[in-house]
Amino acid sequence: MDHNLDRMLFQLVEEIKRIESIRTKFGQVMRSIKPDIDLGRYPSISSSLLETAFTTTVSPTSLSGLITAGVDGGLVKKRLKSMDLILTRGISVVFRFGTGEGPDVEFVPNPFPEPIIKPVMQSLSSVELDQLASLERISTEIQVTLNLLKEFHIDIILIDGSLIHHPRDRPSTASPVYEKYQETLALYRQLYHKVKKSRSTLVGVVKDSRSTRLVNMLGEILPHIIRKPEVFEKIQGVDYRWLLKISKDSDLLDTFLDEGERTFAFRMSYELGDNTSLPDDIKNWASRIWITYLKTAREDSPIRIEVLGKEGVDPVAHINKTLSAILPLSYHHPEYGLPSPIVEADARARITNHEARLVIDRLLALSGLSYSLIEQRRSRNPFGG
Repeated sequence: MDHNLDRMLFQLVEEIKRIESIRTKFGQVMRSIKPDIDLGRYPSISSSLLETAFTTTVSPTSLSGLITAGVDGGLVKKRLKSMDLILTRGISVVFRFGTGEGPDVEFVPNPFPEPIIKPVMQSLSSVELDQLASLERISTEIQVTLNLLKEFHIDIILIDGSLIHHPRDRPSTASPVYEKYQETLALYRQLYHKVKKSRSTLVGVVKDSRSTRLVNMLGEILPHIIRKPEVFEKIQGVDYRWLLKISKDSDLLDTFLDEGERTFAFRMSYELGDNTSLPDDIKNWASRIWITYLKTAREDSPIRIEVLGKEGVDPVAHINKTLSAILPLSYHHPEYGLPSPIVEADARARITNHEARLVIDRLLALSGLSYSLIEQRRSRNPFGG
């Protein structure tokens, strides 16, 4: 068995080396040609873009006087015999930067909020339970953000995750979860309108995006770019078509974006496409959300940034101004480029297994029931596993 395992691992190592070699060569080609790429020459994509330059260098700004907030939500699911439990926790961390070295920090609703416990009595499939749990977490985050907007003036609100619920995660209309989906869309509407009336900038920070929209764009324009003899010579021997098929946006961009550099911005509606199940008003809001990727740390992959545009404000200037503040917020570690308000919110929102265990123990203490009466067999296996 050890021999077989070693052989499989050796083959895997060789495949990883092959992929990394192709990625490195592709990145070298893109670094040399990215300043000369004119996106305005490609009508199929340029209508959904803000600019014709492929990349732009972002200049960090002073944080003095800035008030920013990070919002995140924690989630744990527990399957019991007669019900399921969904535990969520939302928190916002407000950073006020003065002239001193560090910011003043405030927490909404408080530094250590208790988890919200949602009992689920309906019989749901695993997929439906996952959908419901995700919607509960999103709803908790949005509610925290709405409360934040009531209490404070915030210059930049950083939400951990996307600014819109992706249609691929939408429950079917026949599902018991669909009602919660509608409630969550209503909260999104409240949030967009509230931000529109405020002076705040709303930003979604997606740390592990699986999007391939920018990769697909590259797949459209590269065949035209490599017609130039000097580019064709550079990319010869690099199987870029295969690389594009297996790559996500952030992984591919990591090969050629420099620290402090961002990609062109494109509309969220372009990514969602025409055949979306979202309501018309949400589609309209999606057309006001701009997506770009920013390399915030030297040894970390670029992060996906979603910025809700403001009426009467030039979108390019608005995005650059926002990213100029996000960049110095993300300087805390060369291998981890998330903005510090998001890092702090994530740490405090996370619900540990120990906390979830305390909730179950408290439930048992109040009910007088035993573990065997409420927990599923797999959760109480005395032999482990």
